[in-house]
Amino acid sequence: MLGLSLFAISLSAQTSEYKVFYFSGSPKIVDKKVETNLVRDSYISSKSSLKVPAGSYVVLTNKNDVPMGINTPGTYSVTDLNKIYEDVGNSNLTQEFFNYIANNMIQNSQKERKSGGVYRAVGDNYKDPFDDAMVIENYVLLSWSNPKQKKLYLKVYEEESGEQIYNFATTDSAFVVKYDEKIFEKGKKYSWIVNSNYSDPDQGTVLRTFTFANDAWMSEYKKEVEAINKTENEYMRKIKLIRLSLDKNVFPILDLY
Repeated sequence: MLGLSLFAISLSAQTSEYKVFYFSGSPKIVDKKVETNLVRDSYISSKSSLKVPAGSYVVLTNKNDVPMGINTPGTYSVTDLNKIYEDVGNSNLTQEFFNYIANNMIQNSQKERKSGGVYRAVGDNYKDPFDDAMVIENYVLLSWSNPKQKKLYLKVYEEESGEQIYNFATTDSAFVVKYDEKIFEKGKKYSWIVNSNYSDPDQGTVLRTFTFANDAWMSEYKKEVEAINKTENEYMRKIKLIRLSLDKNVFPILDLY
């Protein structure tokens, strides 16, 4: 029993107060020169270091549930992290610092969509919604770039069957798709494209998709939101809600500013 107790104390001593709340890109944990991928909600060992490469972003929390965002490339020991928290001080709890973390979380998520194979738009003309969006309203604003107001054709399809729902000419750069139970079914995935031809896109063309959330999905989502809303720290609560939105591809992302 004594041996087990000493073993437990030894393990506890190796764990720092810093927990990985969120990350994007490819940051690593370095322990005895061995690099491993970060695991969300895991603690950083006091004997390891956090390696943040260019283009990556990490949000840590300390024992007081105070968030800290790191996007400067480098390798950080727990001593370095202690110094960062000490230097930043109470600015962690300001609206300005919250905006900094929230913006980085959202922007890095969007970059990953474009570079990681999740982003499926044809070209760079598409704006919103991002691909595979889970729409929590009874409408969704599709938007794209059309600065010269060219004649384009907006097409919407039922993803699985390929059945065409919309195909009409427009010189605008946005269109509101309203949920209509006679046309759409909640929980089904729909794809869309805007191009210069009236005809269907070439076979193999990958379109952006969206789904109107059904009752079961919304019920589970609301339960998670209710649990997060019990978080005492206002800014930590907001960041948790943003993480949930990003994880579940919620569109639009909650307006928390």
